[in-house]
Amino acid sequence: MNRKERRAALKQSPPGVGHRVPPAGDSIGHLYAEAMRSQQQNQVPDATRLYKRLLVLMPDHAEAHNNLGRLLHAQGKLNEASAHFAQALALMPHLFDQFHGICGTLVGVLPPIGQALRQTVAAWPKRATINQLLGSAGLAAIATDPLLLCVLQSTPVRDVALERLLTSLRLSLLEAAADGKTDEVALGFCCALAKQCFINEYVFATTPAEEAQVERLKAALGDASATGPTILPISLTAIAMYQPLHALPDAHVLLDRSWPLVVDDVLTQQLREPWQERLLRSSIPQLTPIEDDVSQRVRQQYEENPYPRWVNVAGGVEPIAIDQYLRGMFPAAAFAPLAKTEALDVLVAGCGTGWHTIGVAQRHRDAQVLAVDLSLSSLCFAKRMTPAPLSERITYVQGDILKLGAIGRSFDVVDASGVLHHMADPIEGWRILLTLLRPGGFMHLGFYSEFGRRDVVAARAFIAERGYAPTPADIRRCRQDLLETPLRSVARFSDFFSTSECRDLLFHVQERRMTIPAIKAFIAEHRLKFIGFEFDQATLQKYRALFADAGWSMSDLDRWHAVETKYPDTFSGMYQLWLQKN
Repeated sequence: MNRKERRAALKQSPPGVGHRVPPAGDSIGHLYAEAMRSQQQNQVPDATRLYKRLLVLMPDHAEAHNNLGRLLHAQGKLNEASAHFAQALALMPHLFDQFHGICGTLVGVLPPIGQALRQTVAAWPKRATINQLLGSAGLAAIATDPLLLCVLQSTPVRDVALERLLTSLRLSLLEAAADGKTDEVALGFCCALAKQCFINEYVFATTPAEEAQVERLKAALGDASATGPTILPISLTAIAMYQPLHALPDAHVLLDRSWPLVVDDVLTQQLREPWQERLLRSSIPQLTPIEDDVSQRVRQQYEENPYPRWVNVAGGVEPIAIDQYLRGMFPAAAFAPLAKTEALDVLVAGCGTGWHTIGVAQRHRDAQVLAVDLSLSSLCFAKRMTPAPLSERITYVQGDILKLGAIGRSFDVVDASGVLHHMADPIEGWRILLTLLRPGGFMHLGFYSEFGRRDVVAARAFIAERGYAPTPADIRRCRQDLLETPLRSVARFSDFFSTSECRDLLFHVQERRMTIPAIKAFIAEHRLKFIGFEFDQATLQKYRALFADAGWSMSDLDRWHAVETKYPDTFSGMYQLWLQKN
């Protein structure tokens, strides 16, 4: 999926929708209710005992892990709390979007990292050493913390200070590898950091000296691969912190050797899985030709940089009917129920690497999804990552929205979040998708806001003026340069923190932005029903209160335009809107 779709997927589900909490009538539900009651009454020992008992019966209960983590943290049992927070994140990966809060939790359960962050900020751009950052305890002070390891291996780090701390630690580990100095703790952390760098596509800043040292390690590794001597695991993983292992010459011979388990996991991420994606290319059918010049250039960008390189699928999602989902999100909206009692036909137009598509299939009961994208590389990633139970309900195909009008199909739901604004004419793409939507069907769209992307537009002008190219090296350099200017505000976008997402954010080959009046005009022209804008629950509650106090309807687009004019960052992510076809 593309970046914008991912943001849509990360919006919190309506109350009562999403991660399953078993009903109070069974033993699990009863235990959870009792634990919650004890926690609310500050009966800490009882609540702790009840949550632990619940997790013996149901180890994948995400909310119980999170609540137990809070209780253990309050009791000063930091490592145990960290482990439960890590479990909660693994089960609810959408929470990684709240990265600022995760950083706060991390500092709370791992005090040494707070001091290291302060030291990093004070020293930057100089790379402080491990001893300067972590004192006499060294890397062991943080290297085995469960929450830190979970973050590193699950999502791009989306905080500038933490990114720079990891950049400094990476240099120290590279120097240790060059000297042949290693231990089990350093190797384990080096592997976790290599996974992080692969996930963020090597977006961390480098220096010429570092790059030269990596090349020397690669040369030594090449000699060892050819002649057969032992390859030090730390040398291999040090390279993997700077470059993907699948790009090494004769990389396949690495799989013929025996490695420690943590190193073999890196080989799976950086060799086995990319090769599996390549094998899937022949299994993706082409639904339509891709002939439009803009479509071809957009496809090329995503062939080079499919994104995001996500890791975990949400678990325990209870599917519900589309009517119930929308009613939970928009309780006061006037829309006609679809009342679908059989398979829900869904088109995801621009599915990218599959995160959003999988979320759609999980949360909408009986959804049968046709997922279309320009990029074969993105589709192969999506197909590899699709859980087996969903694979029969999602069909991935390559095609162009401009050609979808000829496929002879119609759908109950059409989803195109963050896609149309990368077309030469977004309005034309919208019209084509509307022809595929059945009467009474629902459409979910995401558009860039002209108001909300003022700093992005300024950053794109900065990039053009300075002549940065959309290459990994220039993207790394551009990011660091932007952080030294007033345009550092673009770091508020989560997309700033990986190479492919930063390219999409600041270097995209095609970008068009919309306004609410333009959206209103299209809706009026085609006699569509505007259901509402999608926000996370906290923001949605704020706007519900604002509109209720003012006597406004949340479906009044003129009022929304007035709100955005007064508060230009209201839709800084995108306009995420739901419509119904009459």
